[in-house]
Amino acid sequence: MNAYRLEKLLRNAADPSFQKATDKLRTWAQTAREIDYTITEHEYGNWSHNYYCHQDGTPLKFNWTRPRQHICPVCSKEWNGELFDAAWVTLAHSKLGLGMKHLSVLSFIEDTTEDVNKVKQVLLDYAHWYAGYEVHGDIPYNGPGKLFAQTLDEAHWIIDLCYAYSFVKDKLTKQEKQQIDQGLLIPCAQFLIEHKERQLHNHAVLITSAIGMLGFLLGDERIHQAGLAGPYGLLDQIDRGVLEDGMWYEGNFHYHFYGYHSLLQYCILVEGTSWDLRAHPALKKMFDFPLYYILPDGSLPSMNDASSKMSIPTLAPYYELAYDWYGDTRYRELLRLAYGMESEQASLISEEKAVPLYTAAPAERSSMEALWFGMDLNDVGSYGEQLSSESMTESVSLKQLMAADSSSEISGLTKLVNGKGWHLLVKHSTFGGEHDHMDRLGLSFGAGSEPLFADPGTTAYGVPAHYGWFKHTYSHNTVSLNGKDQPPADGQRLEYCKERWGSWVESAVEWNHEQYRMKDSILLPVEMCPWDDEAYRGSTIRRINVLTDHVLLDIVKVSVPDIRDIDLLYHIHGRMDEVEAWLPFASPVSALDQQWFQNTKYKPFDPAEVLIWQMKTGRLLQAGWCSEPSMLITAATPNNPPNQLRQSLIQRVHGSKERDVVFVHAFAYGANYNEVKASEAAAKFDLQLNVQYGDEGRLRIGLATVAVQYDWSLDWTEGKAKFIESSS
Repeated sequence: MNAYRLEKLLRNAADPSFQKATDKLRTWAQTAREIDYTITEHEYGNWSHNYYCHQDGTPLKFNWTRPRQHICPVCSKEWNGELFDAAWVTLAHSKLGLGMKHLSVLSFIEDTTEDVNKVKQVLLDYAHWYAGYEVHGDIPYNGPGKLFAQTLDEAHWIIDLCYAYSFVKDKLTKQEKQQIDQGLLIPCAQFLIEHKERQLHNHAVLITSAIGMLGFLLGDERIHQAGLAGPYGLLDQIDRGVLEDGMWYEGNFHYHFYGYHSLLQYCILVEGTSWDLRAHPALKKMFDFPLYYILPDGSLPSMNDASSKMSIPTLAPYYELAYDWYGDTRYRELLRLAYGMESEQASLISEEKAVPLYTAAPAERSSMEALWFGMDLNDVGSYGEQLSSESMTESVSLKQLMAADSSSEISGLTKLVNGKGWHLLVKHSTFGGEHDHMDRLGLSFGAGSEPLFADPGTTAYGVPAHYGWFKHTYSHNTVSLNGKDQPPADGQRLEYCKERWGSWVESAVEWNHEQYRMKDSILLPVEMCPWDDEAYRGSTIRRINVLTDHVLLDIVKVSVPDIRDIDLLYHIHGRMDEVEAWLPFASPVSALDQQWFQNTKYKPFDPAEVLIWQMKTGRLLQAGWCSEPSMLITAATPNNPPNQLRQSLIQRVHGSKERDVVFVHAFAYGANYNEVKASEAAAKFDLQLNVQYGDEGRLRIGLATVAVQYDWSLDWTEGKAKFIESSS
């Protein structure tokens, strides 16, 4: 950390504007002081993802004094055994490492000898035993650990200790420094170098960041360059892993920021030196890109292995740093929204629209990043050591981005937003490797903060539902063939159009070859490849999604070379009002374990019927059509957390002999739909869909509600679709 950063840390810690951050640091430091854990020669941690209730996915209650008692705070079930005990050990050392980081920072601010001595002793204790720890770990798709069970956790822990070391090293004796260097830092660096990942991956970003930090602190350029340079080093991860638009290639915002966080830890440590990376163009792009996909309610979409919801408050620590470095006024706007400093948070009013906007409770400005980087958010010109002021000329505000469409051909994401705050995300991305969910052309649809049929991400990896349900095509709003997972493939955005009546996007994916963008840069062991190549070989899916101020239209064309079962999947965050009887469905629903499907029923598909879904608030109406005879299957399936349920709707064309099968579905949502009886809802709100299927796949689509009528024509006979609306 350079002199400017340390001076700013001291200045902000003394500033009443950052009192909450200083108080929070004192609270964290006190927690660290109270840790009474004896580091021994027999420390043996295992996967922290095992430290979750296997029934509801809740983190178990950690207690320093009860290392063999692990209780779920939700269902009160007690879990026992080595699986949980060893996960507890991992959490204990993770908490100890982070605690020493907090304590060392406070010791720098308040010049407390007692705190320095505590940090020093922990470092010396680790240095005494670390080199002798047994290399172990059999976590799928991960390198081993020494103190922990995976290289990733070893890197997490040592990054925190690097900060602790950097704040106390000037108060170490020559002998103490030598002990810590020789017993902890160098052996850990050697271990991490030996187990660097030979692929582009968020784990590799973390591991190479840790190696670089160790080399920098040790003044060992060989170790430093082992982290930064060469194939799959940190610089290579940035150059090839960050897509041209700024999105991390793994394709979800959770891992975008997860990997970015560790990269930033390295950047903070070397700030102002010859290794400073702030001017690297990818870094600012990684801050900019997510802003375009923040939804009207202030959250980011969940996709792939996203296991926690990200929103403006959770993003604030990142953008404290970003605003200090780059001075972009949209970063300031995000921070003001996060901390409740904006006067018009409830809605964004334009001449034509009133879009529900961010309404979350204000977050406290209490992060470590606020102490290190926090600026005066009341003064637009008060940013600090930013590298460039070019971004200050941006004319589109964050609020406007939240209420607007965004589409990227590179990252493969399209966000559509209408004037009622409905939002659709279409995933036409490249294959993202280990953390992908095999759900090309998947949809997430919501209204404000209400999910209608949205991707729930996943739960902790040690919970059975993760690998059993969430990782598979069948848990997403897309198409499955023969009930199997989609093989790796890159989606395409064929066109995005903004019309006077709304927006639409056409996307596609095909399985006519086995190439995808990241194939030569990532590793996919056989045990992590559950898909069925033969079920998809030679097949193509094309999807058109239309969002107006009144309806969502979903048009899907599936082309298969021979007989396949074609399933179009919707997973609704509500309950269907069943007007007529459904029959029990006794056959397997898909290739997955049938434990994930409850209360399974079916009926022949009737295009004249409007399905009515009771949502948390309001009702969702659904009208459909199919070019071939089909059936509907419904079942209760896991939501996130997995002790909650969604209702899944599968439209199945069984053993289709036709090369092209076309599905059309229309959706309308309204909170006031609750005011009428279920049996009257369809008639009262009058969602009517009429489809005429012409020669060579030409369609005429008529769609009417009480408020508006649309008449579209679709020509899908060659190249990109010709989609035209002729009246309103």
